Amino acid sequence: MPPNDKTQKTVPTTQLLPQTGNPPLGTVTSSYFVSMDKVFSVSNVGSGDSKGAKNVEDAVQLLWFTSVEERVSQGNMASDFQASATLLHSLLEMHVLTDSGMPTLRQNLRNNTPIKKIKITRVGHLGDGADNTEMYSTTFTNCFIEAIEEFPDKLIVKARVNTRSDTAAATKYDATQGTTSGSTSSGWDYAQNTAKA
Repeated sequence: MPPNDKTQKTVPTTQLLPQTGNPPLGTVTSSYFVSMDKVFSVSNVGSGDSKGAKNVEDAVQLLWFTSVEERVSQGNMASDFQASATLLHSLLEMHVLTDSGMPTLRQNLRNNTPIKKIKITRVGHLGDGADNTEMYSTTFTNCFIEAIEEFPDKLIVKARVNTRSDTAAATKYDATQGTTSGSTSSGWDYAQNTAKA
């Protein structure tokens, strides 16, 4: 009796996509970075010292992050909606590579040391001379580290935030590169439950 071979065999395919009209390779790639005051002013990640790097000063590569902004009550539309519908922010979860900033992060957690500003920045490489163009950023202020989870190559840092401000560049792309023209912004103070200027 021959062996029962249940392996499914498929023929590999190659997909050819037309490149006409697409920006050249590398012009629309982007990266995420995070800075926390001066915690990462000298980092072992990437090229090392990040001082003076355009739009990513004192920052390290951000592998992943997540946050939720939500209302905990429905609110009363007939009266002062903001006062009756409190807006809350979850812990800000950030995944960073384990590097020389790790002891400082841990000590900040142990001492409950405030972090004045956490800034997450997405940069785009929009063509010749337009590397590290800030596409959008989110700035959190008056933050405290609430947890650090450690893995062999990365840390998951969770921070409590009190304010959030978002800024996004208005960007348009042509066949060769992108350009930024102006920006939009918004902000919120969770402690005061009011818009942030």
